[in-house]
Amino acid sequence: MYSYIHIPFCNNKCKYCRFASVWIIQEKAKKKYLNKLLIDINNYDSKINRLKSIYFWWWTPSILEIDEILNIIQAMKSKFWFYKNIEINLETTPNNITKKNLVWWKKIWINRISIWIQTLNNKSLQEIWRWNKSNIFEALDLIRNIWFENISIDFIIWLPYVSIWEIQNNINYILNKYNFIKHISVYMLEDYYEINDANNKFDKITYPNNWTSLWIKQEDYLFEYINIKNNLKKHWFNPYEISNFAKKWYECKHNKSYWNHSNVIAFGLWAHFFINNSRSHYSDTFKWFYNNEIILDEVMKKEDIFLENVMFWLRTTWLNNDLQKELNTNKINEFIDSGFLKLDNSILKLTNKWVLLIDYILKEII
Repeated sequence: MYSYIHIPFCNNKCKYCRFASVWIIQEKAKKKYLNKLLIDINNYDSKINRLKSIYFWWWTPSILEIDEILNIIQAMKSKFWFYKNIEINLETTPNNITKKNLVWWKKIWINRISIWIQTLNNKSLQEIWRWNKSNIFEALDLIRNIWFENISIDFIIWLPYVSIWEIQNNINYILNKYNFIKHISVYMLEDYYEINDANNKFDKITYPNNWTSLWIKQEDYLFEYINIKNNLKKHWFNPYEISNFAKKWYECKHNKSYWNHSNVIAFGLWAHFFINNSRSHYSDTFKWFYNNEIILDEVMKKEDIFLENVMFWLRTTWLNNDLQKELNTNKINEFIDSGFLKLDNSILKLTNKWVLLIDYILKEII
């Protein structure tokens, strides 16, 4: 079984973020939330108690004090049996990577760190309300001196003021300077969110005129993605999902568990469970989370599992003959003829042309 834990607190909120979080006066709210989190862990009742991973996520788990993280891990350890090679991942921003934190994270069993870099373009970082690239290099230099075996870094292609090929150059620069990176995620941001002062919520809006989408065409992003993908292969990073690339044996256990329908437990705001083909999750609103409201609680039907298998397997590896037989053969042939899909020894795979049309392809062939 796998697990992840939602920590909805941030130093500051990124401009494109649309998730519930507290980010200004938060100490009192954090204490209340963590107390509820520990109660939920201690009260959890399951016959499945062998744990392969813990993934601290949403949105800056590293904002927690060392003892706060330790309390959560100890609560999990008292409730579940940890596999010897359990993966405990902490997502972080570069500014939360300090010498003190790194030393203590290792001591409390954190063995994988996922760092949100996004871009090395200072103007873009300021636009999306993040820090600057000097924070990024300071963090990576610290990690090099206080060795961590498993480091992942994230980038976003569609950010403001970032020109074409810039993200690929950023990745090359970091990989040439720091040889300890084991995992890279590359995402494409299609829209962003702006704060609405009237209700303190983030509303989806269109790109402003100074964002890169004004002068870079979508097909340019496709070419950049393909080049990034090919370039990462030269550095021995293999794609194991559309946006995720890893060196051998360093694929994220949590990610893979989600894509192959493994049992997953989760704790916290908007936490999603998947146990024996049953799916449920808490509310994404603090008020209803504290009232233990479950928004979704359903046993997935055979056809639902099939549809998700098609979606996940096509995004990660391929579709075998058994799955293909249940799909729209005519549409599959059309996408093969147009170069979006290909057959390799009767195995259906995506080609590099799919990246901007994956959702459309899935909708058409199912």
